[in-house]
Amino acid sequence: MNKRQEIIESIAAVPPLPTASAEVIRMIQDPKVPSGKIAQAIEYDPSLTTNVLRLANSSFFGFHRSVHTVKDALFRLGTNQVFQLVVAATVGKMAQTPVNGYDLSSGDLWDHLVGTAIASLKLAQTLKLEIPSYTFTAALTHDVGKVVLGTFVEVNAELVRELAYEEKMSFEQAERKVLQIDHAEVGALLLEHWNLPEDLVDVVRWHHQPEEYPGKDPRAANVVHVANVLCLMAGVGAGLDALSYKPSPHAMEQLGLEIMLLDDIVYEILNELMETRKVFKLA
Repeated sequence: MNKRQEIIESIAAVPPLPTASAEVIRMIQDPKVPSGKIAQAIEYDPSLTTNVLRLANSSFFGFHRSVHTVKDALFRLGTNQVFQLVVAATVGKMAQTPVNGYDLSSGDLWDHLVGTAIASLKLAQTLKLEIPSYTFTAALTHDVGKVVLGTFVEVNAELVRELAYEEKMSFEQAERKVLQIDHAEVGALLLEHWNLPEDLVDVVRWHHQPEEYPGKDPRAANVVHVANVLCLMAGVGAGLDALSYKPSPHAMEQLGLEIMLLDDIVYEILNELMETRKVFKLA
């Protein structure tokens, strides 16, 4: 068996989505399911209920009146925000553990995922760009493939980094040369395994190569790509590969983004990360 096939088969060892989370995600994606039934499904899981109420009452959204029921929280947040929360809760548990293969300490990866999600919103606000609803969730999950490679396969990413340095290539290019696959593709395969939406999966798959994104709407792929690189440049949840990435000229051009704006956005990301991680870390 070659290394690529071994890695793909290892995805089956990753814990599935919790039953309640999987059911809520399925219902949210079906426009025929009324919000009352979604609220009822959430209420069957104490952890989901706690997290939905916590999010709905957090300062992150600036609401002043508290809500005490899942139904009211769902009305306040909307199904898209609840979808993000359910995915974040699952990925958050995985991303809070150390990812030894990538030299990421406990919580580093989660900080990077949250930072990238914040950066995605900041980029959209700065550029006055309307982005697809799944952009934030894609940012929250874009590096989940590192958990598979660093934890379930236990790759030695140091070998990958050395190759990237010696041959002056990007980290994901070196991954493909050493492993016959990169963490972006592994992450996309995991999200497929969890039956998450195709648009979301595609952004995760191409977040390092937005110019290869096959969909009709490249905005999410471009935004998540640049947001990810910004966080790595700022040292937010950075591991072995932190210095191996640069923003794609294609994505920068597509977004109409000037290099000069990036420093201001990085400053805003760092200021907002502390408060936001309290909301989405779901401790």
